[in-house]
Amino acid sequence: MKKICCTVAIATLSAILSLPAAAGLHEDMVAFDRAYVPALALTNQPKSDASKRALERLRAQWNAFRAAYPTAPAGYPADRWASTELEIEAAIAAAEKNLAASRSLDAHEDLERVREAQYTLRRSAKAPYFLDDLTAFHTAMEKLAGAAAGRNAATITDAELAAIRAAHAEAERAWKDVLANRSMIAQHGIAADKVAAVQAQIDVESKTLAEVKAALDANDKAKAIERSIATKPAFSKLFSMFGDFSAVAGG
Repeated sequence: MKKICCTVAIATLSAILSLPAAAGLHEDMVAFDRAYVPALALTNQPKSDASKRALERLRAQWNAFRAAYPTAPAGYPADRWASTELEIEAAIAAAEKNLAASRSLDAHEDLERVREAQYTLRRSAKAPYFLDDLTAFHTAMEKLAGAAAGRNAATITDAELAAIRAAHAEAERAWKDVLANRSMIAQHGIAADKVAAVQAQIDVESKTLAEVKAALDANDKAKAIERSIATKPAFSKLFSMFGDFSAVAGG
């Protein structure tokens, strides 16, 4: 029993030490997201070994984060912090169970709850965080891509086209916050030599949204459908840039 307790203690200490030395809450949240993004992305791909490594790394980072913040930091209500911690723990545990059963896509859906939980927590505390701007856009973008998915220019109804228009307007509103706060990307673990690439990918999404609007204005149904769907891979590439995939590469 003593040996087991010692092993657990060492593992917990190692996890805590994996957090940036003397880092503040923002930096620790960034460190967690740097591990979270690869787990989210890879469970949505047929890369089982890499997904396993990513989820194991996420678990270690999450355990470290929880150990570093046993109570709510200043600015966060204790009850909200505690409920969010339980929600994230449940989501990661569910993802681990699903991935162990070779249900990678289910694990991916479990991990989506982590993004939403963090977003709700920080927005309730009015804490600025660039990935939350991306999360807000992600929700709107999914509606836009979903409204266009499976549609055909020859058979699309007026109601279906109206749904695309409404979803595009919502996505554009959310995207304005991304553009307004794009100078914050360097605060999220992006190396100086990678900032330009992230900015360029933001421009790709801006261009794609503009193409949707132009197609809708021209009543080019085929182009509106195609460009609406294209907003999703453009966003996925952008969001993935905020993850550290180096520790889980090779599978």
